[in-house]
Amino acid sequence: MRKFLWIITILIYLCPLYTIAQQISNDQKTPLNPWNYAYHQTLVLKMFVSKPDGKGGSIVNINFEKALELIRQTDELTLQIPKIIYLVGCNYDGHDDKYPAFFEINENLKRPQDANAKQGLIWLMEEARKYHTTVSVHINLTEAYDNSPLWQTYVDQDLISKNENGSLMVVGSYNGKKAYQINYRNEWEKGDVQKRIDSLLQVLPELKTAGTIHIDAWIARENKGAYESVVMEAEYQKKIAQYWMSKGIDPTSEWAMDYMTGLIPYYWHFNHRTQDDFLKVPAQLVTGGHFNPDLKKSDFGLEFLFGTSMYGENLFPGTTNTIAETNWQDAFCADFYLNTVQYDYLNRLKRLRVEGKGTDRIAYFSNDVRVSLKDSIVYEGDKKLRSGNTVCFPALWRNDKSLVAFSLKETTLTHQVPDKWKDVQKANIFFVEKSGLKKWKTISVKGRRLLIPLKPNVALLLVPDVSK
Repeated sequence: MRKFLWIITILIYLCPLYTIAQQISNDQKTPLNPWNYAYHQTLVLKMFVSKPDGKGGSIVNINFEKALELIRQTDELTLQIPKIIYLVGCNYDGHDDKYPAFFEINENLKRPQDANAKQGLIWLMEEARKYHTTVSVHINLTEAYDNSPLWQTYVDQDLISKNENGSLMVVGSYNGKKAYQINYRNEWEKGDVQKRIDSLLQVLPELKTAGTIHIDAWIARENKGAYESVVMEAEYQKKIAQYWMSKGIDPTSEWAMDYMTGLIPYYWHFNHRTQDDFLKVPAQLVTGGHFNPDLKKSDFGLEFLFGTSMYGENLFPGTTNTIAETNWQDAFCADFYLNTVQYDYLNRLKRLRVEGKGTDRIAYFSNDVRVSLKDSIVYEGDKKLRSGNTVCFPALWRNDKSLVAFSLKETTLTHQVPDKWKDVQKANIFFVEKSGLKKWKTISVKGRRLLIPLKPNVALLLVPDVSK
């Protein structure tokens, strides 16, 4: 019986995915990007700001003032690509504290001149826009903790799922507290999840301007104590996603869920996506950051074949990690230029087919673009945009015909310039640094080719020289 139920569950989850994909194939008028942002052309990051100290206080990793400085530096390192940054640990004493409530901003994060943390967060959200960055928050709609001001309400109103023996369902332990699974059906039917969302928007109406929010660990689970299937919980999960959208806010989430296609545009972990998923559902409709390396059975080759972005959260300097303020840009740039730049480029193309199997696969895209997994090469016609860990891609988000080049080793790259450079005779080369662009030198275009000297872990921007 359980096996049969599992098969039915999978079919129900997958049906929306293939229905939407078929609509896209058959009806070109179907909107591919109904969101507030083009997530497939946006660098989506998290920034971990605080966590509980276990003593009733908070450990601050990055306060609001430091967050803005890192956002400014990130904007320089990424050459002003559009960005969304979700703050992790903004509420109460930090990450995974006092859920299902999320109505207070951690006062330890404010600046000295702020009257309160809410004022500081609003300042950060407004100032970040100057750096091509939307700041929003990271919350949890799944878990309840017994130190929450809403705990007794959720117990009394039967808003927590149960085990077969009637005990409350525990799904993890964080910050020394058990995490209990919220029952999506009961919470929706009794109006409590709507109240939670509305209350958050009253506390922080600026979220409507941000237009996006990240929902952590949003997982549907069977409520065995009420004989309620995971499929039923997933249906109510979809209602909640639609409620966010009715408020003008895009819900993004942690784990890819096929049944949420058309409701969630972006996932932090893109595991469980298959090659067919990538081919049938375009990046404009659903995309993701990375494959979680902990899930060993994932088809990690898909990351290179179709492009993957970066997490970023693990690369920002802060008080609770071992990354120094002086050299964090090296690892950040390597991740961005070897992953996100290719991801941005490929996401603008139509996915056509994949030939071969295993490591011998080649993915084919529009514009005569081919991605070879075996030798880590990206071709555009007869041009190589990537060979191993040496890349030279158009920086298409800049709209200035510029190229970006990067390598993990010292080398001189011979690169055939794109057609848009047909009349270009010289190129200005800039070092990309967290303080801004630094002019290096001007080189000539000879035979429609550039000889680009690359130093290890140094990103370069190449811009056509229009001077006469």
